[in-house]
Amino acid sequence: MIIDFRARLPLKEQFPNTKLKDIKAPFYMSRYMDLYAIAPEADIGVEALLSSMEANDISKTVIQAEWEFGDYKALNQAVKRLTDAYPDRLIGFCTIHPEESRDMANEVEEWVRKGGMRGVNLQPWAYKLHAHDRAFYPLYEKCVELDIPVTIHTGINFSVTRSMDFGRPLYLDFIACDFPDLKIVASHGGWPWVNEMVAVAWKHPNVYIETGAVSPKYIGKADTGWETFIQYGNSILQNQILFASEWPLLPLERVVPEAKALPLKDEVKEKYLGSNAANLLGLR
Repeated sequence: MIIDFRARLPLKEQFPNTKLKDIKAPFYMSRYMDLYAIAPEADIGVEALLSSMEANDISKTVIQAEWEFGDYKALNQAVKRLTDAYPDRLIGFCTIHPEESRDMANEVEEWVRKGGMRGVNLQPWAYKLHAHDRAFYPLYEKCVELDIPVTIHTGINFSVTRSMDFGRPLYLDFIACDFPDLKIVASHGGWPWVNEMVAVAWKHPNVYIETGAVSPKYIGKADTGWETFIQYGNSILQNQILFASEWPLLPLERVVPEAKALPLKDEVKEKYLGSNAANLLGLR
């Protein structure tokens, strides 16, 4: 069983009335598109995602609304449409924008109870707020009450107007200390602070490390900064590591074989690819 813990909302669903060639990607997204050679005219609708999931033996995918620009409520509605249409294959996480939401905690509760969302996704760098900012504390308390995970962008961002510091793993330590029952997923693995990320997860068993948007072949390669993730992922953190693609930035046809080839023990690889996510999402 493989569970992809992070896929982006397909652009066809995010911009239903706009031709793909006319969608203007922000600068940081263009860096990914150039790196992974994603053509602007690529077929990145939900049908392509489902077909790719089938071809690569992925049983479920978590579609995460990511507020970076535009209307965050429209993003959540688009995620809900997809998860309502494909409830056996897709799982939805909502997002929030602290400057536009009058009550983040109650709004997330509504998306969970009425919209069927299974978690909430935060992008601190986009808000220019650190993840441990007190503005988020009522939201974290609500996530504990609802027993849902919160995913937090952790690591480098490619915006030229936002500091990378917003993504340091150290800030998750503050949150986990204040909310020991909160399930925290550090999206993107925390690079270039992988040692710091591993230390936070070692300290807090409720902190998970997810590797979306990172090609697994680099995670398993020497001198890339990921050595500590492999070392501790193979041992003490084996129950806290999660596979993710960040589709379509990383095509499943590439990322799944690379993930299977990582130098992880067979029993750890099974946890990384699916069973840890199943436990976290309450699918067992």
